[in-house]
Amino acid sequence: MTLSHLPSRIQYQTYHPKRCRLLRRCEIIALIVALIATIILHGLLKITTIVHWELGVIIFGTMLYFTLSLAFRYYWHLSRNEFLRNHVIYVFLSGLWICSVVLIVIFQDLLPDSAPDRLLLILGASELCVILRSLYEAILLIRRVSSRGWNPALIVVSSFLVLISVGTALLMFPTARVQDPTTVNTEGAPFLTALFTSTSASCVTGLIIVPTGTYWSQTGQTIILFLFQIGGLGILTFGAFFAAAFGRSMQIRESVTFGEMLESHQRGDVRRLLLAILGITIFTELAGAVCLSGLWPELSWEDRIFHSLFHSVSAYCNAGFSLMDDNLLGMGHHWQVWAVMPALIIIGGLGFAVNYNFMLYGITHFSNLRVRKPLFHHPTQKVRLTISSRLVLFTTLFLLVGGTIGIYFLESVHGNYETPFREQLNQAWFQSVTMRTAGFNTVDLGEFQPQSKLFSVLLMFVGASPGSTGGGVKTTVFALAILSVWALLKGRDRVEIMGRTIPPALIHRSLTIISLGILVLMTSTLLVVLFENREDIFLDHLFETTSAFATVGVSTGITAELTTPSHWVIIFTMLIGRVGPLTALIALSNRGPSNRYQYPEESVNLG
Repeated sequence: MTLSHLPSRIQYQTYHPKRCRLLRRCEIIALIVALIATIILHGLLKITTIVHWELGVIIFGTMLYFTLSLAFRYYWHLSRNEFLRNHVIYVFLSGLWICSVVLIVIFQDLLPDSAPDRLLLILGASELCVILRSLYEAILLIRRVSSRGWNPALIVVSSFLVLISVGTALLMFPTARVQDPTTVNTEGAPFLTALFTSTSASCVTGLIIVPTGTYWSQTGQTIILFLFQIGGLGILTFGAFFAAAFGRSMQIRESVTFGEMLESHQRGDVRRLLLAILGITIFTELAGAVCLSGLWPELSWEDRIFHSLFHSVSAYCNAGFSLMDDNLLGMGHHWQVWAVMPALIIIGGLGFAVNYNFMLYGITHFSNLRVRKPLFHHPTQKVRLTISSRLVLFTTLFLLVGGTIGIYFLESVHGNYETPFREQLNQAWFQSVTMRTAGFNTVDLGEFQPQSKLFSVLLMFVGASPGSTGGGVKTTVFALAILSVWALLKGRDRVEIMGRTIPPALIHRSLTIISLGILVLMTSTLLVVLFENREDIFLDHLFETTSAFATVGVSTGITAELTTPSHWVIIFTMLIGRVGPLTALIALSNRGPSNRYQYPEESVNLG
C-alpha cells in the first residue's frame, strides 16, 4: 500500500486534516496582512489615530488567531508530543506573546509615568511577534524552494529580484527619508531613487545617486544596512544560517543548492560551512565595528555605534556605502582606514569556502584547540589548503601588491609631488584594495590620472574571489586564464598547478565567464555613451559601468548626473554583475538533455 492510499488522518497525523490545512492557509494570509499593517504603521509619518488603532487591532487579532489556530491543531493532532517537537518555534512565539500581554496587563502600573500606554506596549509586543513569525516563515519558504531541485541559478537570480523589490518598497516610505521640517506634506523617495539605491545595496555595489548620510533617515540607513548584509551573504544563504542554527537536518537537494551558491565542492560539509560563515561574519563585523569606533569621536555614543557598525558591515560585505558625504575622502591617514577597513574588505572578498578552509587549516596546524561537531567531522585530522584556496591566496596577494605599485607609479607620472611618500603609499594601498569590489575612496577619483583610471578598470574587472561578497569575474577565473595562456606558450595540452591538473571543463568555463563579462561590460558602456552623448568623458563612462558590473561602487562623481536611461542600464548591470553573467545566462536558458553522440572533429583557422 502506498502513502496515497492511507487515510488522510494518518497521512497528515491529525483527526481533521482538511480543517488543519484551512487553518494553516488562513495563517499565511493573516500573516501577510499583519506584516503589511506593521509596515504601514511605521512607514508613514502622518497617520490618523483611528487608522493607527485599526491597524493595531489587525496586528493584535492576527496574533490571537495564530495562538488559537495552534491550540486547535495541537488538540486535533494524533501525537501531541510530536506536534510540539515539530512546532517548537510557533509554540515559543505564541507563548512569548501571551506572557508579554499578561505581564503588561499585570505590571503596567509599576512602570514609570514616562512609559508608553498599556495598549501601545501590547501592540509593540504583537508587532515583534509578527515580525519574528514572518522571518521564520521566510526561512521555511527558503528551505522548501532549495529542496525542490530547481535550477540553482534561477533561484539565485529570483532571490535577488525579491530582495531588490522589497528594499525598493521600504525605501519609498516617508520614514525612510529625511523630511524637511518647514513643509507640511511628507513624501517618500522617488521610485527610481529607491530602486537604484535598493539594487546598489542588495548587489553590494555602493553606487549612489543621493547622499546616504543626509538624504536617508536612520530608518532608511538601517534598511540599506540590512539590504547589503543580506545581499552580501545571499538571501538564501542568510535563511539557511538559521535553518542550520536550529539544528535541522538538510536534505540532499538543499545541500547541492547551497553548495553551488557557496562555491563549495564538499556537499556533505555544507551545514558546517554555513555555521562557520555565520560565526566568521558576526565576529569579523563586530570586531571591525569596535576598531572603527574611534573614527568619529565628535559623535554621540549612539551615533558612533551606528556609524561603526554600518561601515564595518559595509566593508566586510564589500558594499562601499558610507554615511559620510565625501565617503572616506581625507581620512586615509587614520589607521582604522588604511588597516582595519582593508582587512575587512579582504576577508569578505576571499570567499566563504576559502575562509572556512583557512580557519580549519589554522586550528588544526597551529593550535591545540579541539572543536567538536558541527564545525569538524574529524577533529584530530589535519586539514590541508585546497588548490582553490591557495590559488585565491596567491592571486589576491599578486593583485594587492601589483595594484598598489601600479597605482602609485601611474599617479606619480603626472601626480602631486608635494604629497609625502608615506601618504601616497597609503592612498595607493587603500585604492588597490577597494578597487577589487569594495567601493570606498580616500582620494577624489575624478582627479585620477587617465592611466590610473584604466588600470583601475582592469582591477575592478578581475574583482574578488568566488563565493565571496564581492563581484567581478573572480580571481580564480583570472588565474586560470593566465595559466591556460602559459600552458599554451609551453606547448602543453593541459593546465597544471601545484601538482594538480585542472579539468578542461573549468578552463572552458573560465574563458566563457571572461568573454561574457567583456560582452556585458562593452554593451553597458556602449548604451551609457549612447544615452549621455558626451565624448569628453568616455573613460569616466567606462569606469562607471565597470564599477557597476564588478559591484565595486567607486565613481568619478558622475553617477547622479547620468540620465534616466543610463541609470536603468547601471541598475541592470549591477544585478548581472552580482549574480554573475554566466549564472544569469543559465537562469534564462532552457537546458535540454545532453547528447550521447559526438560529431567528427575538424580544425578551423584562428589567424
